[in-house]
Amino acid sequence: MTEKDNDLYRGVDRTDPPSHPQLKTGWIRPEPPSGYRNLVAFGAYATIEGVRKWVWELDYLDTDTGVFASEDHQFQVEWPWVDDFLPQAADWDSIGIPHLM
Repeated sequence: MTEKDNDLYRGVDRTDPPSHPQLKTGWIRPEPPSGYRNLVAFGAYATIEGVRKWVWELDYLDTDTGVFASEDHQFQVEWPWVDDFLPQAADWDSIGIPHLM
């Protein structure tokens, strides 16, 4: 890991496989697209069907360039949480996915 990766993962539980009471059974971190190694969750407010709400998106981050994989690749990351669970920042960190806000 690079120094930037170390900064990104500060306070993040890297236990493998991840464990959380609301994590889907058997969920594991997927393999990243070529050139990327850091799966991150970023949260922001969005307006969906006229309702403003907090949403989380999953993407891969290249900490050397600051580029997200979604800028260059089409991919889908399976949502790790059981239905109806609304994760908070600490929940992402607890399963090894750094949160960005």
